[in-house]
Amino acid sequence: MAAVPPQNLPAEFLAEDRRPQTIVGMAVPTGIAGIVVLTRVYARWRHIQKFGLDDALICAAMAVNIVLLAVMIMVLRHGAGRHLAALNPANAPLLYKWLVAGQLIYMFNLYICRLSGLAFYARLNSMPRYVFYLRLSFAFITAVYVAQTLIIALQCIPLSTLWTRDPRGKCISTMVVNIVTATMTIICDSIILLLPINIIWTVRAKLARKIALAIVLCFGVFAVVTSVCRLLAMLPVVNKPNDATWYFSVVLAWSSAEISAAIIALSLPALKALFGSALKDKSSSNDSNSNSNSNGGSRSQGANNSDVPLNRVTNKTGRVYGDVKGYSHSVRGGRSASEEVLWATSTDDESIQVQRTVRVTYKRDKS
Repeated sequence: MAAVPPQNLPAEFLAEDRRPQTIVGMAVPTGIAGIVVLTRVYARWRHIQKFGLDDALICAAMAVNIVLLAVMIMVLRHGAGRHLAALNPANAPLLYKWLVAGQLIYMFNLYICRLSGLAFYARLNSMPRYVFYLRLSFAFITAVYVAQTLIIALQCIPLSTLWTRDPRGKCISTMVVNIVTATMTIICDSIILLLPINIIWTVRAKLARKIALAIVLCFGVFAVVTSVCRLLAMLPVVNKPNDATWYFSVVLAWSSAEISAAIIALSLPALKALFGSALKDKSSSNDSNSNSNSNGGSRSQGANNSDVPLNRVTNKTGRVYGDVKGYSHSVRGGRSASEEVLWATSTDDESIQVQRTVRVTYKRDKS
């Protein structure tokens, strides 16, 4: 970038500084995302007592998001958010180095978020066709991440040409780097957004509940919106290179908002365990007296009940004793790996939960 000579420029213009507002704009969504992730971890351990791969990935994404916030603050410290004419040219190398580091961490952070989403969907639906779609999505998202990383790392050969402006070096256009990588990001975010649609519309539930599930599972639309806003914020950076540092502060704010929105969107389904547990606790407390009074009748009837809880069935062949008569059985499957309740209510009969199909075959013994 060629700096605008500071001569004849008003002192008020040179003193303008967007950095305080940008830091607040980055710290607030990052803090909210951190609170949501901590609440998610509590919900998983306290109410579900399981910690899946998607939970580990989202925690890693939050940790990287905090690192990214620190790097973005360093970018602001070395000139982003101020007019280019007011900067010391000696700070340009450090500005570009922190900027490249921030771009690489930003791409890696989004990649971890997408992997967490794929892991969550795989836990919800293990049907072969859906798993195939997830594998295709994983391959595409990984290929895009590698392409974005190479574009950023190789935008100049050698990379130091980006800040030394050595005429012997070769650089890709700034417009190509920013617009192409941002467009790839929007495409990947859209894929993650569309994946749960199959789960929503195949659930046996009323239309109103499906719409509610769509709002929860497809909250990632806000991540796509922030990606588009980030792309729009890049246009002044590309079109006004003589004062790009002034406009790039807006890009930093939208980048932080995009990642935080993705983390929050991917954590919302897990937070439903808190509300589901509260509803069940309330229902059980209201029905405790009636259950205790009917305990004797339930026991006598239970002796004639031949149903076996799925969580007591494993991949084996044996004997089921539901009454005095024995039956041979073989079981494939068992309790679903998914513990997610898509729609929690006060009664289990009205709850919507995704579980694997368990096939049980049995025959009565000749004896």
